[in-house]
Parts: sequence; C-alpha cells; structure tokens
Amino acid sequence: MRLLLFALCAFVLLAPAAEARSGSCLAPGVKTKCSIWTGRVTYVSDGDTVYVDVDGDDTHATHSVRFTGINAMEMTATSANPRARRGYCHAVEAANRLESLIRQSGWRVRLAALDASSASRKRYRREVAVKIGGRWRDTGRILVSEGLAVWLPNGNEWVWNKSYSTLAERAAAGHRGIWNPTACGRGPEDWAQLQLLLNGDADGIDNENLNGEWVRIRDLDPTRAVNLGGWALRDSAPGGYTFPDWVTITPGEELTVHTGRGTATWTDLFMGRKAPIFENALGGGHETGDSALLLDPQGDVRAWTTYPCRLNCADPNAGALKVTADGLGREAVTVRNVGAAPIDLDGYRLWSDPHVYAFGRATVLAPGQQLKVEVVGDPDEDGPLVKYWGKPGPIFNDRGDSIRLTNLRGVLIDCYAFGTATC
Repeated sequence: MRLLLFALCAFVLLAPAAEARSGSCLAPGVKTKCSIWTGRVTYVSDGDTVYVDVDGDDTHATHSVRFTGINAMEMTATSANPRARRGYCHAVEAANRLESLIRQSGWRVRLAALDASSASRKRYRREVAVKIGGRWRDTGRILVSEGLAVWLPNGNEWVWNKSYSTLAERAAAGHRGIWNPTACGRGPEDWAQLQLLLNGDADGIDNENLNGEWVRIRDLDPTRAVNLGGWALRDSAPGGYTFPDWVTITPGEELTVHTGRGTATWTDLFMGRKAPIFENALGGGHETGDSALLLDPQGDVRAWTTYPCRLNCADPNAGALKVTADGLGREAVTVRNVGAAPIDLDGYRLWSDPHVYAFGRATVLAPGQQLKVEVVGDPDEDGPLVKYWGKPGPIFNDRGDSIRLTNLRGVLIDCYAFGTATC
C-alpha cells in the first residue's frame, strides 16, 4: 500500500513547485548559480531516487526526485526496511549508504537544479545534498567517490558532469565498489584480461548511423578464449545488451558490438537499438561524454572505458603521429608516423565536426610511413595505406577548416588547420 501511494505521488510531480531561491550548485569550480529548494525525505527508493516533501509548496505532497548526474545499480525490490531490499550487485549497498547519509542529516535535504523543470520520467531531476557537520554535502559526489554509483552525463543539468566523471575515474583506478571486479564474488572466466574500446560518436548524424557507434572488446590473453554468454554490455544508463551463450572471443582477438541492427557473426554483434545510446562529448563547457561497462553474470564490472578522459590522459603516441589535410579539390587526410616504432591506429579517429572517421583493426604504420584517407570513395576498396571515408562529397569548408586526430577517449594527438580556421 505504501509503495502504491508513492507511485501515485509521481503523477503530481509536474504540479507547480515551491518557489526556489538562488544559490551555489555545490559543483567545484563552477560559478553558475542554481535554483535551490529544501525538504524532508520520506522514503529512499534506491541509490539515486528518493521521495521528498518539498518545503514551501503549501502541501504535504511527496515528490519523486531522481539524482542528476549519477546512476546506481538497479533494485529489484525496494523497501523502507533495509533488510528487505533486493537488487543487482551494489544496488542495495548504494541505497543503504544513501539512507545513512540522509539519516545523519535528520532526513533534511537540499535540492539544486539549473532548470526547475528538469525531469526524468515524471521525477524531478536534482542534485541532492545533506547537511553533515554543519555544511551541505553533495550525496552524488559521495556515492560516486565510494564507487557506489557511476557517472551519468546530462547535457541539461551539466554543471556536475566534469566533477562526477573525474571522481568516477578515481574510484575506478582505486577499484572501489562497482569497480572491484570481484566485489560480488569471483565470476566466470575470472582469469580473463579484457579491454574495451568505445567509439561513442558516430560519423555524421548519430540517429542515421547507429552502427557507427560501437564497442570493441579485446581478449588480451594470448592462449585462452573467453566465453561471454550471459554477460552484459551497457553505457552509464540502466539497461544494456546481454550476450548470447555462443559468443566467444578467441585468444588475442576482438569482437565489435554495434548499437544498431545487423546480422550477428563471430566478430560483429548488434544491439538492435532504434536510437543512439552513447552521449557525444560536446564542447561549450558542458563536459558531456559516456562510459561502456562490461559486466559478468554476477554484475561485476570486468572491463570499462569512459570519455572524455579525466585522469592519466597521456597517450603513448602523442608526438609520433602527425596529421595534414588537402581541403580543396580531391579532399584527403594524411596521417604520418614520425616516431621510431610501429603504431597501430586502431583506437584512434579523425574528427571534423560532425564528421568522424574511426580507424579499423590492425591499421599499422611503420616508422616513416604515411596513410591517406580519401574523403570520397568506397571503404570496401581500402588498401593497407589508402583508406576511404565513404562520404558522398566534400566535407571541408573551402574558406578554412580543421581536422583533429584523437584517441577514442578524446585525447588530442595532433591537429591541422587551413585557411581561416585554427586548432
């Protein structure tokens, strides 16, 4: 009955809200002001959703509040009794930790948003803070720092993106919480060495090129194959793709999982989604991006990658790769290895918004070699040192444009500009 009452409250979510005041967003380094409310928590649903009686709205209506910028693992049974809570790996821990923070604050919280109308599925989208030791503390920062939630980028409520993603990378580097690959017990293939490469920005308009979004999974073990049957691949948001029982990566090889539809093979799989799932890393200071998580059947994160890079972002091939472009006539981009060792371009891409060219598998440049990417041409006719972007026509602005060479985490390797453009 109590849960039914809370569910019904969600339908009044978009009723006129209490008048907000202006104040700090509690985001480090951000001077932008937020709208601020206060209220009393009446129920903790999970690690990123609570119900709040908001002060000053002249009612005792309870509103569902979805934390902005983070995502905890999903619950399967919510309850006011912590012992009755059930959920996926780390879900119950996140809910219990959140409730302990709220208890320390006397069940009082501070809510913040850039846009008072921000919502997620009829839930207010807010940053939620608790008062501990006489000061307001952002619960999202605490949960992400302790590895009990992942960064969930938001282009609308953007002021928390950079700090949350940085904290998530630190938690991952420390193997805390979600980032401990054996936190929920040793899973299948516990010896496996797996690596993810994520191309989260498809060439052109993402909705028209769903298979241009992909995650590549590498088996780094030179002698043992990895069976991924029952494992799951997802981004920072709930849901994801579960691998069929037959999916196996042979030693030293890789498997590419595309967002859209297609015919499954031993080397390429398709999620069958109707829309992109990975957020593009937009400029303008909004610091959006995304992550890819590979989870075993127990729910442990066994491999991950995120962009844009926040920590340890030095690329081993910075300074060894140079890019130039022919922006007039027959357009082409040239990448040259000026270093002393061979370089595999798999994991790198050319970027000239909104155009993206991700290099394919085993595209190796020896020292002194150069590779040309013709803008117009059929990729089926690719050779070792000549590739085709597959565009129907020119992409560069004749008056001036630029082309960037980056890795898939957005780290800039080199840039070339011509005409009136700059890097």
